[in-house]
Amino acid sequence: THLGTPGLVAEDDAKGHGGAGARNVRGLPDDLEFNPGGLAVVWAEENSRDSIFAAMQRRETYGTSGTRPIVRFFGGWGLEKDLCKSEDFASKGYAQGVPMGGDLPKRSKKDGDPRFAVWALQDPGTDGAPGTPLQRIQVVKGGVEDGEIKEKVIDVAGGKNRASVDPTTCEPTVDGASQLCSVWRDRDFEPYQNAFYYARVVENPTCRWSQHLCVDAGVDCKDPTTITPGFEACCRADHQPIIQERAWTSPIWYKP
Repeated sequence: THLGTPGLVAEDDAKGHGGAGARNVRGLPDDLEFNPGGLAVVWAEENSRDSIFAAMQRRETYGTSGTRPIVRFFGGWGLEKDLCKSEDFASKGYAQGVPMGGDLPKRSKKDGDPRFAVWALQDPGTDGAPGTPLQRIQVVKGGVEDGEIKEKVIDVAGGKNRASVDPTTCEPTVDGASQLCSVWRDRDFEPYQNAFYYARVVENPTCRWSQHLCVDAGVDCKDPTTITPGFEACCRADHQPIIQERAWTSPIWYKP
Protein backbone atom coordinates (compact mmCIF):
# COMPACT_ATOMS: atom_id res chain seq x y z
CA THR A 1 0.00 0.00 0.00
CA HIS A 2 1.00 3.64 0.03
CA LEU A 3 2.16 3.15 3.61
CA GLY A 4 5.11 1.02 2.50
CA THR A 5 4.50 -1.39 5.39
CA PRO A 6 4.43 -4.99 4.11
CA GLY A 7 3.22 -7.38 6.78
CA LEU A 8 0.99 -4.83 8.53
CA VAL A 9 -1.77 -7.38 8.96
CA ALA A 10 -3.10 -7.29 12.55
CA GLU A 11 -6.86 -6.71 12.71
CA ASP A 12 -6.60 -5.31 16.24
CA ASP A 13 -3.90 -2.82 15.29
CA ALA A 14 -5.11 -1.39 11.97
CA LYS A 15 -3.24 1.75 10.91
CA GLY A 16 -5.29 2.44 7.80
CA HIS A 17 -4.37 1.99 4.15
CA GLY A 18 -6.71 4.07 2.01
CA GLY A 19 -5.86 7.15 4.05
CA ALA A 20 -2.15 6.38 3.74
CA GLY A 21 -1.58 6.84 7.45
CA ALA A 22 -3.00 10.34 7.64
CA ARG A 23 -2.28 12.05 10.93
CA ASN A 24 -4.86 13.34 13.36
CA VAL A 25 -7.61 11.06 12.05
CA ARG A 26 -10.72 11.19 14.20
CA GLY A 27 -12.47 7.85 14.52
CA LEU A 28 -11.85 5.01 12.08
CA PRO A 29 -8.55 5.44 10.21
CA ASP A 30 -9.91 4.07 6.94
CA ASP A 31 -12.98 3.36 4.85
CA LEU A 32 -14.80 0.13 5.64
CA GLU A 33 -13.90 -1.32 2.22
CA PHE A 34 -10.20 -1.33 3.11
CA ASN A 35 -8.60 -4.02 5.27
CA PRO A 36 -5.22 -4.88 6.77
CA GLY A 37 -2.97 -6.77 4.36
CA GLY A 38 -2.56 -10.45 3.60
CA LEU A 39 0.53 -12.62 3.45
CA ALA A 40 2.18 -14.81 0.83
CA VAL A 41 3.91 -17.99 2.02
CA VAL A 42 6.64 -19.84 0.14
CA TRP A 43 7.75 -23.41 0.97
CA ALA A 44 11.49 -23.05 0.33
CA GLU A 45 14.33 -25.28 1.52
CA GLU A 46 16.09 -22.28 3.03
CA ASN A 47 15.73 -18.53 3.36
CA SER A 48 17.84 -17.67 0.32
CA ARG A 49 17.11 -15.94 -2.97
CA ASP A 50 17.68 -19.06 -5.09
CA SER A 51 15.52 -21.33 -2.91
CA ILE A 52 12.69 -18.82 -2.71
CA PHE A 53 12.65 -18.21 -6.46
CA ALA A 54 12.75 -21.95 -7.14
CA ALA A 55 9.75 -22.47 -4.85
CA MET A 56 7.87 -19.68 -6.59
CA GLN A 57 8.61 -21.21 -9.99
CA ARG A 58 7.22 -24.56 -8.89
CA ARG A 59 4.25 -22.71 -7.33
CA GLU A 60 4.71 -24.27 -3.90
CA THR A 61 3.06 -21.32 -2.21
CA TYR A 62 -0.06 -20.31 -0.34
CA GLY A 63 -1.74 -17.10 0.75
CA THR A 64 -3.43 -15.97 3.93
CA SER A 65 -5.75 -13.13 4.85
CA GLY A 66 -3.15 -11.91 7.33
CA THR A 67 -2.70 -14.60 9.96
CA ARG A 68 0.10 -17.18 10.03
CA PRO A 69 -1.23 -20.74 10.00
CA ILE A 70 1.07 -23.47 8.68
CA VAL A 71 -0.47 -25.44 5.81
CA ARG A 72 0.68 -28.53 3.88
CA PHE A 73 -1.20 -29.91 0.86
CA PHE A 74 -0.30 -32.94 -1.23
CA GLY A 75 -2.03 -34.90 -3.97
CA GLY A 76 -1.31 -38.21 -5.62
CA TRP A 77 -2.54 -41.62 -6.70
CA GLY A 78 -0.94 -43.56 -3.88
CA LEU A 79 -1.12 -41.38 -0.78
CA GLU A 80 -1.55 -43.47 2.36
CA LYS A 81 -5.01 -43.34 3.91
CA ASP A 82 -3.54 -42.91 7.39
CA LEU A 83 -0.98 -40.28 6.40
CA CYS A 84 -2.30 -37.96 9.11
CA LYS A 85 -1.07 -40.41 11.74
CA SER A 86 2.48 -40.33 10.38
CA GLU A 87 5.24 -38.29 11.96
CA ASP A 88 6.69 -37.94 8.44
CA PHE A 89 3.64 -36.30 6.88
CA ALA A 90 5.56 -33.94 4.61
CA SER A 91 8.31 -36.41 3.66
CA LYS A 92 5.76 -39.04 2.69
CA GLY A 93 3.69 -36.42 0.89
CA TYR A 94 6.63 -35.58 -1.35
CA ALA A 95 7.54 -39.24 -1.84
CA GLN A 96 4.00 -40.43 -2.63
CA GLY A 97 2.64 -37.41 -4.50
CA VAL A 98 3.14 -33.76 -5.39
CA PRO A 99 2.84 -30.64 -3.20
CA MET A 100 0.63 -27.58 -3.70
CA GLY A 101 1.28 -25.98 -7.06
CA GLY A 102 2.22 -29.27 -8.70
CA ASP A 103 0.69 -31.40 -11.44
CA LEU A 104 -0.60 -34.86 -10.64
CA PRO A 105 1.62 -37.49 -12.29
CA LYS A 106 0.36 -39.25 -15.38
CA ARG A 107 -2.40 -41.66 -14.42
CA SER A 108 -1.78 -45.33 -15.14
CA LYS A 109 -4.46 -47.91 -15.84
CA LYS A 110 -4.10 -49.34 -12.35
CA ASP A 111 -4.56 -45.98 -10.62
CA GLY A 112 -7.95 -45.25 -9.07
CA ASP A 113 -9.24 -41.94 -7.74
CA PRO A 114 -6.72 -39.32 -6.59
CA ARG A 115 -6.22 -38.64 -2.89
CA PHE A 116 -5.34 -35.32 -1.31
CA ALA A 117 -3.72 -34.87 2.09
CA VAL A 118 -3.97 -31.56 3.91
CA TRP A 119 -2.61 -30.61 7.32
CA ALA A 120 -2.84 -27.26 9.11
CA LEU A 121 -1.49 -25.84 12.34
CA GLN A 122 -3.01 -22.71 13.83
CA ASP A 123 -1.15 -19.42 13.97
CA PRO A 124 0.77 -19.53 17.28
CA GLY A 125 0.36 -15.80 17.74
CA THR A 126 2.23 -13.94 20.46
CA ASP A 127 1.96 -13.58 24.22
CA GLY A 128 -0.13 -10.46 23.78
CA ALA A 129 -2.19 -11.72 20.84
CA PRO A 130 -2.64 -15.50 20.75
CA GLY A 131 -3.52 -17.15 17.47
CA THR A 132 -7.08 -18.17 16.62
CA PRO A 133 -8.06 -21.88 16.64
CA LEU A 134 -8.97 -23.55 13.36
CA GLN A 135 -12.60 -24.25 12.51
CA ARG A 136 -12.35 -26.35 9.34
CA ILE A 137 -10.37 -27.43 6.31
CA GLN A 138 -12.00 -27.50 2.91
CA VAL A 139 -10.92 -28.83 -0.47
CA VAL A 140 -12.14 -26.82 -3.44
CA LYS A 141 -12.41 -28.81 -6.67
CA GLY A 142 -12.79 -26.97 -9.94
CA GLY A 143 -13.05 -27.61 -13.64
CA VAL A 144 -14.69 -26.36 -16.82
CA GLU A 145 -18.20 -27.47 -17.71
CA ASP A 146 -20.05 -26.10 -20.74
CA GLY A 147 -17.43 -23.39 -21.11
CA GLU A 148 -17.76 -22.14 -17.52
CA ILE A 149 -15.59 -22.73 -14.47
CA LYS A 150 -17.43 -24.75 -11.86
CA GLU A 151 -16.26 -25.25 -8.29
CA LYS A 152 -17.34 -27.55 -5.49
CA VAL A 153 -16.40 -27.01 -1.84
CA ILE A 154 -15.96 -30.06 0.36
CA ASP A 155 -15.46 -29.95 4.14
CA VAL A 156 -12.75 -32.51 4.88
CA ALA A 157 -11.76 -31.76 8.50
CA GLY A 158 -13.26 -29.95 11.48
CA GLY A 159 -16.37 -27.90 10.92
CA LYS A 160 -18.32 -29.27 13.87
CA ASN A 161 -17.53 -26.61 16.45
CA ARG A 162 -19.93 -23.73 16.99
CA ALA A 163 -17.31 -21.12 17.75
CA SER A 164 -18.45 -17.53 17.79
CA VAL A 165 -17.34 -14.09 18.90
CA ASP A 166 -19.25 -11.45 20.86
CA PRO A 167 -19.25 -8.33 18.64
CA THR A 168 -19.89 -6.08 21.65
CA THR A 169 -16.63 -7.14 23.35
CA CYS A 170 -14.72 -9.00 20.60
CA GLU A 171 -14.28 -11.87 23.05
CA PRO A 172 -14.36 -15.27 21.29
CA THR A 173 -15.78 -18.51 22.62
CA VAL A 174 -13.17 -21.11 23.50
CA ASP A 175 -13.60 -23.81 20.89
CA GLY A 176 -11.77 -25.08 17.84
CA ALA A 177 -8.65 -27.04 16.97
CA SER A 178 -4.95 -26.25 17.25
CA GLN A 179 -4.38 -28.49 14.23
CA LEU A 180 -6.44 -30.37 11.67
CA CYS A 181 -5.57 -33.04 9.14
CA SER A 182 -7.36 -35.14 6.56
CA VAL A 183 -6.77 -37.44 3.60
CA TRP A 184 -9.62 -36.96 1.14
CA ARG A 185 -10.44 -39.15 -1.85
CA ASP A 186 -12.23 -37.68 -4.86
CA ARG A 187 -14.89 -40.32 -5.47
CA ASP A 188 -16.43 -38.18 -8.22
CA PHE A 189 -13.20 -38.15 -10.20
CA GLU A 190 -13.57 -38.13 -13.99
CA PRO A 191 -10.32 -39.31 -15.63
CA TYR A 192 -11.09 -37.57 -18.94
CA GLN A 193 -11.75 -34.10 -17.49
CA ASN A 194 -9.25 -31.42 -16.53
CA ALA A 195 -9.47 -30.44 -12.87
CA PHE A 196 -7.79 -28.44 -10.15
CA TYR A 197 -7.86 -28.86 -6.39
CA TYR A 198 -6.82 -26.47 -3.64
CA ALA A 199 -7.13 -26.45 0.14
CA ARG A 200 -8.73 -23.72 2.22
CA VAL A 201 -8.14 -23.46 5.97
CA VAL A 202 -10.72 -21.40 7.89
CA GLU A 203 -10.18 -20.02 11.38
CA ASN A 204 -12.84 -19.39 14.03
CA PRO A 205 -14.75 -16.09 13.76
CA THR A 206 -13.06 -12.94 15.06
CA CYS A 207 -13.75 -9.23 15.04
CA ARG A 208 -12.88 -7.19 11.99
CA TRP A 209 -10.39 -4.34 12.36
CA SER A 210 -13.18 -1.76 12.36
CA GLN A 211 -15.16 -3.54 15.07
CA HIS A 212 -12.14 -3.61 17.37
CA LEU A 213 -11.97 0.19 17.11
CA CYS A 214 -15.74 0.57 17.51
CA VAL A 215 -15.65 -1.50 20.70
CA ASP A 216 -12.65 0.43 22.05
CA ALA A 217 -14.54 3.67 21.41
CA GLY A 218 -17.56 2.41 23.35
CA VAL A 219 -19.91 2.61 20.38
CA ASP A 220 -23.34 1.05 20.96
CA CYS A 221 -25.44 1.38 17.83
CA LYS A 222 -28.61 1.07 19.94
CA ASP A 223 -27.58 4.22 21.82
CA PRO A 224 -26.98 7.17 19.44
CA THR A 225 -25.26 9.15 22.19
CA THR A 226 -22.29 6.73 22.06
CA ILE A 227 -21.66 7.28 18.34
CA THR A 228 -18.95 9.91 18.55
CA PRO A 229 -17.62 11.86 15.53
CA GLY A 230 -15.58 9.66 13.21
CA PHE A 231 -17.26 6.43 14.32
CA GLU A 232 -20.53 6.79 12.40
CA ALA A 233 -19.47 3.98 10.05
CA CYS A 234 -19.62 1.52 12.95
CA CYS A 235 -23.38 1.55 12.59
CA ARG A 236 -23.67 1.56 8.81
CA ALA A 237 -25.83 -1.19 7.32
CA ASP A 238 -22.91 -2.50 5.26
CA HIS A 239 -20.52 -2.74 8.22
CA GLN A 240 -19.48 -6.37 8.66
CA PRO A 241 -18.14 -6.64 12.23
CA ILE A 242 -17.22 -10.36 12.12
CA ILE A 243 -14.77 -12.10 9.78
CA GLN A 244 -13.09 -15.48 9.44
CA GLU A 245 -9.40 -15.34 8.62
CA ARG A 246 -8.19 -18.04 6.25
CA ALA A 247 -5.42 -19.55 4.16
CA TRP A 248 -5.69 -20.95 0.62
CA THR A 249 -3.12 -23.02 -1.21
CA SER A 250 -1.92 -23.04 -4.77
CA PRO A 251 -3.89 -25.68 -6.68
CA ILE A 252 -2.80 -29.17 -7.61
CA TRP A 253 -3.66 -29.71 -11.26
CA TYR A 254 -4.90 -32.75 -13.15
CA LYS A 255 -4.68 -33.07 -16.92
CA PRO A 256 -5.79 -36.23 -18.76
